[in-house]
Amino acid sequence: MSDCKQRIEFIDLAKGICILLIIIGHSGVQVDYPGLTAMRTPLYLTLSGLFFKDYGGLFNLFIRKCNKILIPFLFFYLSSYALFYLFNAIYPGLIVSEAKGIMDVFTQTQYFNGPLWFLLVIFWDNIIFGIIHLNIKSEWSRAFLVLAIGCCGLLFYKHNLLVACSIDAAFTCLPFFYFGYLLKRSDILVPYKLDYLNILFAAILFFAAYIIDTYSHPTLFFHDRIISGNIFAVVFLPLTSVMGLLLLCKAIGYLPVVSYFGRYSIIPLCTHHLIYRPIQLVIARFVPLDDGGAYIVAAATVFICLACIPLFVRFLPYVTAQKDTIRV
Repeated sequence: MSDCKQRIEFIDLAKGICILLIIIGHSGVQVDYPGLTAMRTPLYLTLSGLFFKDYGGLFNLFIRKCNKILIPFLFFYLSSYALFYLFNAIYPGLIVSEAKGIMDVFTQTQYFNGPLWFLLVIFWDNIIFGIIHLNIKSEWSRAFLVLAIGCCGLLFYKHNLLVACSIDAAFTCLPFFYFGYLLKRSDILVPYKLDYLNILFAAILFFAAYIIDTYSHPTLFFHDRIISGNIFAVVFLPLTSVMGLLLLCKAIGYLPVVSYFGRYSIIPLCTHHLIYRPIQLVIARFVPLDDGGAYIVAAATVFICLACIPLFVRFLPYVTAQKDTIRV
């Protein structure tokens, strides 16, 4: 087995665990273990930074990220609002949502298909860091600028200043993206015979996350623009959990269904919000969501997302980052 294949396998496993935690959490199941909730967004940011490339110039980087991120965002954003308007026209009052309309991306943080905000964040962080990477060669200067941008994002949150298209969230997320870029210089992607010992190191890191979360109670919700607690705990809690999960996944390597979710994570990320919400409406009529119904919703959503993946890969490859729409 080649090094490249091993790297892809354990990274896919990490992404798969993360997307399943997102689906389960959004479905109403409470995942309360300290550090898990704080880990989800920073994990994807770290992985994006871990595999960052500037592709030789800003234009090439922009086209690449348009194909892999921006086009999927536009497709799912526009199709989601088409459903929003359709259902509101046919069944007025059926949809309970903070979404107002197709201009939400410019006027508020809540979208009808909420998780799509994260695609915009990943797109902007690639572009912002691409500019920094191409024009600043000193790593210390890069680090200082990234932290300064991150602090600007926190100030936007603190003063409730909204920047359109999730750019404010991208600023706050940039240091976690940069952490992944720095992690590339470590040996985490290199396979070793003693990788099974990473389970021990992962357990230590998860225990550290438990201590930080239990005694400091830090909170950082990028999408909801909520931050509270000691700033060092706010930063180190997700990073500790991210490193713990990466080491655990490297020790395990591959889990069939979970790794499959990770390989095509963009599809369940962009579709699960549209799947679990109608399921909730149906299940809530028979089983209260707080009395076991949420588990049924989560299981049904995971199953339907799993069934959707091969369909989207086959029939919509250009809008699910499987094939390039823009060729240069």
